Amino acid sequence: MKKILTALTMLLILACAKYGYSQDNGELIVPFSDPSKKGKVRIEIKKGSIEVKGTDRSDVLIVYKGRKDKKQDDTKDGLKRISGSAMDMEVSEKSNYIDIESDSWSSGLDLVVEVPKSVDLHVETYNDGDLHISNINGEIVADNYNGKISAENIAGSIVANTYNGSIKARFDKVTPDTPMAFTTYNGDVDLTLPSNFKASLKMKTARGEIYSGFDFTVVKNEPETKTEKKSGTYKVYLDDWVRGNVNGGGPEFMIKNYNGDIYLRKK
Repeated sequence: MKKILTALTMLLILACAKYGYSQDNGELIVPFSDPSKKGKVRIEIKKGSIEVKGTDRSDVLIVYKGRKDKKQDDTKDGLKRISGSAMDMEVSEKSNYIDIESDSWSSGLDLVVEVPKSVDLHVETYNDGDLHISNINGEIVADNYNGKISAENIAGSIVANTYNGSIKARFDKVTPDTPMAFTTYNGDVDLTLPSNFKASLKMKTARGEIYSGFDFTVVKNEPETKTEKKSGTYKVYLDDWVRGNVNGGGPEFMIKNYNGDIYLRKK
């Protein structure tokens, strides 16, 4: 049965009272419907940082901390300020899928979330925060806009995307036959991978360099031709991707940035 917001709001209040936190600080434990099966966790906030830790626990622990707006004075014209923007967070669970979400653009929220190592994870933030993920064995999707993405002790797969920030990931293992992608506009992409990982690389950087600790066979890029149906125009596209196979090739491994370097390190 779905645990809707009203029930979790009550738990949230009880948690604040139990641990002595203020309204904007506390922790919450959310169980899965069936802990014996693989779970999925989605976390999305508009402003703030998210840290996700894979652990041996069978539920999800959410530690939350609201940010105080430093730009506002506590007093004005002799009057004491009472905050008008309370923390906004909704949590739900259905069929082993836990959703954690905050839609507030004005009130920042920092989260530290402990999950089972085997979960599939989708983590997303937009402003004024970074993403850090560790000890996860499942599939990871990480999206940011103004902040960096980092991951360590990963034994699964990652699709990571940010705009203003670097991407750094260290893999203990990779999921076989699973494509991965890493894209940013402003920032380096720095990946450390097992020496035996197999992939067909597809890499591009406009204002940076590519450095690799792996030997890979470069695949020749053939010009792509296309005829537009409406105008009948025949066009030739030059492919400026760097392509190559590592350890004989495998699933596509796409890495792209604009301002920054690309690093492929061998563990």
